[in-house]
Amino acid sequence: MSLADLLLGLFLLVFLATSRSQCPTNPSGIVNDTQALLSLGDRLGIKVWKETANPGAWRGVEWSSDNRVEALTLSRFNLLGVLPSIWDELPSLARLDLSQNNIFSLEVAGCKNTRLKLLNLSSNSLREVPANLSSLESMESLDLSGNFLGVARVPKLSSTLRSLNLSINNLTGSVSIGGNLGLEALELSHNRLSGSIPETFGEMTNLMRLDISYNKFSGDLPDIWSKNLELRYLDISSNSLQGGLPPSLRRLRKLSVLSAGNNFLSGPLELEDGDFASIETLHLLRNLFNGTVPARVGSLTNLRLLVLTRNRFSGSIPLELGNCSNIREIWLNSNDLTGTIPGELSQLSHLQQLVLNGNDIGGELPSGLSNCTELIALWLEQNKFSGNLPDTFGNLSRLLFLSLSSNNLIGSIPASYGKMTSLIGLDVGSNDLSGEVPAMLQNVSTLQFLFLSSNRFSGSIPDWLLRLRNLRAMDFSLNRFSGEIPASIGRLFANVQLYNMSTTTPLVRAQSLIYAGFAFPTTMDFSSNQLSGSIPAAIGDLYNLQVLDLSHNRLTGPIPEPLGNAKNLSRVTLASNRLKGSIPSSVADLSFLTVFDVSNNSLVGRIPDSPQLSSMDAALFAGNQLCGLPLINTCSSTATPPHRPRRDEQGGREHDQGGVTTLVSVAIFVAAFFYAFFWTFLCTLRQPTKLVPSSVGAGNRISSSSTMLLPSFLPSSS
Repeated sequence: MSLADLLLGLFLLVFLATSRSQCPTNPSGIVNDTQALLSLGDRLGIKVWKETANPGAWRGVEWSSDNRVEALTLSRFNLLGVLPSIWDELPSLARLDLSQNNIFSLEVAGCKNTRLKLLNLSSNSLREVPANLSSLESMESLDLSGNFLGVARVPKLSSTLRSLNLSINNLTGSVSIGGNLGLEALELSHNRLSGSIPETFGEMTNLMRLDISYNKFSGDLPDIWSKNLELRYLDISSNSLQGGLPPSLRRLRKLSVLSAGNNFLSGPLELEDGDFASIETLHLLRNLFNGTVPARVGSLTNLRLLVLTRNRFSGSIPLELGNCSNIREIWLNSNDLTGTIPGELSQLSHLQQLVLNGNDIGGELPSGLSNCTELIALWLEQNKFSGNLPDTFGNLSRLLFLSLSSNNLIGSIPASYGKMTSLIGLDVGSNDLSGEVPAMLQNVSTLQFLFLSSNRFSGSIPDWLLRLRNLRAMDFSLNRFSGEIPASIGRLFANVQLYNMSTTTPLVRAQSLIYAGFAFPTTMDFSSNQLSGSIPAAIGDLYNLQVLDLSHNRLTGPIPEPLGNAKNLSRVTLASNRLKGSIPSSVADLSFLTVFDVSNNSLVGRIPDSPQLSSMDAALFAGNQLCGLPLINTCSSTATPPHRPRRDEQGGREHDQGGVTTLVSVAIFVAAFFYAFFWTFLCTLRQPTKLVPSSVGAGNRISSSSTMLLPSFLPSSS
């Protein structure tokens, strides 16, 4: 053997040894994946794999038929710090999920790997894209969302990569995607990217999904989409984009979802023959589009969701919209639309939500809408509708929300509305309706919100209200109800879940709707009517009641001592009645109380000592003969504090009236002094409550597979 042969052999041995040390296929000499997992578990602090001797039952491990690990789901395993290249020790590993941990960095040796196809590192603590990910030669999906990445430059990754998710990071400036032009899905939403939309996006001929929403992209929406022939989903919402919808975008024949809300797009909405041939979701909320809603929208036969909310559209609703036979939701609210609701809309047999509030649409409510038997929400408030409530609406058995407030409707509530057995909310406030509340409504056991304010309803407070087991808010204010408050009122609200102001608003799902029902305080408002008699002691049984308003009536007698038993009360308004006696000391036990308005009554004596009452505006106690904080006049020695009823063997109730005459002159002065303050406060307090759909904006994400434009059931003055 020659010296050259010896040197060549020695070189090969050194090269192979070096290669093994850099890219080991089995660094510990472990002969199977079970031992490899146990070794990894020791280094990563995973103890659950030692709790059972059966590897097939190990949490997060998927095995192939030949007993090799093909997938690891280590999400929420409390992994911390720098992680090794797990795929180097598991040669058959194809899918690796490390999401929702606290990983700072990931070791990538740079060795070639041809098996791993999916890597999920979302919701960790990464501050940069792990180095050498290009060595994963077969990777198809990479998820780095929900980290702290700050560099908006994506290195060239494997040519097999099809999905890249960099959303919810700290990416700033302009974006560079390297040579990754074979992507089918690119997610960059919820960052701080700026500048114009990169023209390289238009070069991605395989792109099917692009989401760059919630960034700071600006300038005119570029006309770069002519090569994106596979694009199906485009979300450019919540940026600062201007101009109109370019022709190359409108002519994408496979585009099914376009979400461009919350921008500054302007001009007429131009549609030509063949535009948006496959569109299912057209979402243009909160832009500056003007002119009329184009009649060509009726040619979008695949359209399921149309959102043109909060633009500047004028003119009538196009009758051609009735040709969109597949449409589920129409949102045209908060524009300047006029005319009437076209009868052609009654042909839309799949229509679920019709949202037209905040326009100038008039005429009578079309009874033909009852043909839309799948309707679950009808929002028509704040328009100019007139005439009677259609009796046929009672046939809408799936309807959850009916909001008709702030119109010019007359007549009574039809008894047929008692057949809407799915109804959650009925709002007919601020109209010119009259008559009694139909007893048939007691059959609507699902009813949670009943708003009748600012009409001319009369009669007594219905005693059948207690049969509405799910009722959580009712507003009967500014009507002509008379008679006494029934004692049966004390059995209301037993089944409601309380609104907690200290927590994040939870959302309640009702079929395809999401509404913030639990974010609405449990409310009873009978203010500004003609109610007489005393406040029933049963009011103290309303443990779940949070807002009570009986102001501006003709109520007499004392404030009942059991009021303090309603422990969750936060707002009590009894102003402008004919109440007598003292404020019961039990009110001091209402620890959530923020407003207690008893102004303009005939109350006497000392205001109970409590931090809540003493910190309130003095105007809330004006117009009485009261003393003590928060009033500036002090109580005389003869004005003893109000006390609870004595419960001895004889029973009975003591009335504290001593020293009242010494306070008359001071009380009159205080009442006059705070008169102006009282009316200012009262005008602020008396805001009508309405059912309005939420603005379909930030936080409402659109997808082609599910309806996400959903109203919140919240009070609003808009």
